[in-house]
Amino acid sequence: MDSLDRSILAALVAEGRMTLQELASSVHLGPSATRERLRRLERSAISGYSATVDPVVLGYTVEALVEIDFPGDADSEGFETALRDIPQVIEALHATGEHDYVLRLRCVDTTELHETVRGFKTQHRATKTRTSVVLDQTLPRRQRLPR
Repeated sequence: MDSLDRSILAALVAEGRMTLQELASSVHLGPSATRERLRRLERSAISGYSATVDPVVLGYTVEALVEIDFPGDADSEGFETALRDIPQVIEALHATGEHDYVLRLRCVDTTELHETVRGFKTQHRATKTRTSVVLDQTLPRRQRLPR
Protein backbone atom coordinates (compact mmCIF):
# COMPACT_ATOMS: atom_id res chain seq x y z
CA MET A 1 0.00 0.00 0.00
CA ASP A 2 1.51 3.28 -1.10
CA SER A 3 0.75 6.90 -0.29
CA LEU A 4 -1.91 7.17 -3.05
CA ASP A 5 -3.77 4.15 -1.65
CA ARG A 6 -3.62 5.72 1.81
CA SER A 7 -4.95 9.00 0.39
CA ILE A 8 -7.83 7.20 -1.30
CA LEU A 9 -8.72 5.40 1.93
CA ALA A 10 -8.54 8.62 3.95
CA ALA A 11 -10.76 10.45 1.45
CA LEU A 12 -13.35 7.66 1.48
CA VAL A 13 -13.38 7.44 5.27
CA ALA A 14 -13.92 11.22 5.45
CA GLU A 15 -16.65 11.22 2.77
CA GLY A 16 -17.84 7.82 1.59
CA ARG A 17 -20.41 9.22 -0.84
CA MET A 18 -18.01 11.15 -3.05
CA THR A 19 -18.13 10.40 -6.74
CA LEU A 20 -15.23 8.77 -8.54
CA GLN A 21 -14.47 12.13 -10.17
CA GLU A 22 -14.37 13.87 -6.78
CA LEU A 23 -12.18 11.10 -5.37
CA ALA A 24 -9.77 11.31 -8.32
CA SER A 25 -9.57 15.07 -7.95
CA SER A 26 -8.94 14.87 -4.20
CA VAL A 27 -5.99 12.47 -4.66
CA HIS A 28 -4.67 14.25 -7.77
CA LEU A 29 -5.02 11.22 -10.04
CA GLY A 30 -6.96 10.53 -13.24
CA PRO A 31 -10.38 8.86 -12.96
CA SER A 32 -9.36 5.55 -14.60
CA ALA A 33 -6.23 5.18 -12.48
CA THR A 34 -8.31 6.02 -9.39
CA ARG A 35 -10.97 3.48 -10.41
CA GLU A 36 -8.33 0.75 -10.79
CA ARG A 37 -6.76 1.52 -7.40
CA LEU A 38 -10.21 1.66 -5.80
CA ARG A 39 -11.13 -1.76 -7.24
CA ARG A 40 -7.88 -3.21 -5.89
CA LEU A 41 -8.55 -1.68 -2.48
CA GLU A 42 -12.10 -3.06 -2.51
CA ARG A 43 -10.65 -6.54 -3.02
CA SER A 44 -8.04 -6.16 -0.30
CA ALA A 45 -8.69 -3.46 2.31
CA ILE A 46 -12.24 -2.07 1.99
CA SER A 47 -14.75 -4.41 3.57
CA GLY A 48 -17.87 -2.47 2.56
CA TYR A 49 -19.75 0.80 2.45
CA SER A 50 -22.55 1.78 4.79
CA ALA A 51 -24.66 4.65 6.03
CA THR A 52 -24.18 5.90 9.58
CA VAL A 53 -27.58 6.41 11.18
CA ASP A 54 -28.17 8.47 14.33
CA PRO A 55 -29.62 6.00 16.87
CA VAL A 56 -31.19 8.78 18.96
CA VAL A 57 -33.27 9.90 15.97
CA LEU A 58 -34.51 6.28 15.73
CA GLY A 59 -35.54 6.37 19.40
CA TYR A 60 -32.59 4.45 20.92
CA THR A 61 -31.63 7.06 23.49
CA VAL A 62 -29.80 4.85 26.01
CA GLU A 63 -26.34 3.50 25.23
CA ALA A 64 -24.60 1.18 27.68
CA LEU A 65 -21.52 -0.98 28.02
CA VAL A 66 -22.15 -4.33 29.68
CA GLU A 67 -19.36 -6.55 30.98
CA ILE A 68 -20.41 -10.18 31.37
CA ASP A 69 -18.90 -13.14 33.21
CA PHE A 70 -19.82 -16.77 32.68
CA PRO A 71 -19.10 -20.00 34.57
CA GLY A 72 -16.22 -22.09 33.27
CA ASP A 73 -18.55 -24.61 31.60
CA ALA A 74 -20.57 -21.98 29.72
CA ASP A 75 -21.43 -22.47 26.05
CA SER A 76 -19.56 -19.49 24.56
CA GLU A 77 -20.38 -20.42 20.97
CA GLY A 78 -24.07 -20.66 21.83
CA PHE A 79 -23.96 -17.28 23.56
CA GLU A 80 -22.16 -15.66 20.63
CA THR A 81 -24.72 -17.09 18.22
CA ALA A 82 -27.59 -15.88 20.43
CA LEU A 83 -26.15 -12.34 20.49
CA ARG A 84 -26.92 -12.00 16.79
CA ASP A 85 -30.63 -12.26 17.61
CA ILE A 86 -30.63 -9.62 20.35
CA PRO A 87 -31.25 -6.32 18.51
CA GLN A 88 -30.15 -4.21 21.47
CA VAL A 89 -26.59 -5.60 21.14
CA ILE A 90 -24.79 -3.45 18.58
CA GLU A 91 -21.26 -4.63 19.34
CA ALA A 92 -19.83 -7.63 21.16
CA LEU A 93 -16.22 -8.25 22.12
CA HIS A 94 -14.75 -11.43 23.60
CA ALA A 95 -11.77 -10.08 25.50
CA THR A 96 -9.04 -10.93 27.93
CA GLY A 97 -9.05 -9.41 31.39
CA GLU A 98 -11.48 -9.47 34.25
CA HIS A 99 -14.63 -10.11 32.18
CA ASP A 100 -15.46 -12.64 29.47
CA TYR A 101 -17.38 -10.29 27.18
CA VAL A 102 -17.90 -6.57 26.74
CA LEU A 103 -21.10 -5.61 24.91
CA ARG A 104 -22.35 -2.27 23.61
CA LEU A 105 -26.12 -1.93 23.76
CA ARG A 106 -28.56 0.63 22.35
CA CYS A 107 -31.96 0.68 24.02
CA VAL A 108 -35.14 2.74 23.92
CA ASP A 109 -35.04 3.39 27.67
CA THR A 110 -33.65 2.06 30.93
CA THR A 111 -36.50 -0.46 31.23
CA GLU A 112 -35.42 -2.11 27.97
CA LEU A 113 -31.79 -1.97 29.13
CA HIS A 114 -32.70 -3.64 32.44
CA GLU A 115 -34.72 -6.40 30.69
CA THR A 116 -31.90 -7.07 28.22
CA VAL A 117 -29.24 -7.31 30.93
CA ARG A 118 -31.51 -9.51 33.07
CA GLY A 119 -31.88 -11.81 30.06
CA PHE A 120 -28.13 -12.42 29.98
CA LYS A 121 -28.45 -13.94 33.46
CA THR A 122 -31.75 -15.76 33.14
CA GLN A 123 -31.48 -17.03 29.56
CA HIS A 124 -27.72 -17.30 29.04
CA ARG A 125 -26.40 -18.24 32.52
CA ALA A 126 -24.24 -15.15 33.04
CA THR A 127 -22.92 -15.20 36.60
CA LYS A 128 -22.20 -11.50 36.79
CA THR A 129 -22.89 -8.37 34.76
CA ARG A 130 -21.61 -4.85 35.17
CA THR A 131 -23.44 -2.11 33.30
CA SER A 132 -22.18 1.40 32.59
CA VAL A 133 -24.55 3.86 30.93
CA VAL A 134 -22.76 6.06 28.41
CA LEU A 135 -23.21 9.74 29.23
CA ASP A 136 -21.40 11.17 26.22
CA GLN A 137 -19.35 9.92 23.31
CA THR A 138 -16.11 11.82 23.86
CA LEU A 139 -14.46 10.47 20.73
CA PRO A 140 -16.69 8.84 18.10
CA ARG A 141 -15.67 5.48 16.70
CA ARG A 142 -13.16 6.04 13.94
CA GLN A 143 -11.03 4.15 11.47
CA ARG A 144 -7.33 3.76 12.01
CA LEU A 145 -5.75 4.37 8.63
CA PRO A 146 -2.30 3.25 7.55
CA ARG A 147 0.43 5.87 7.76
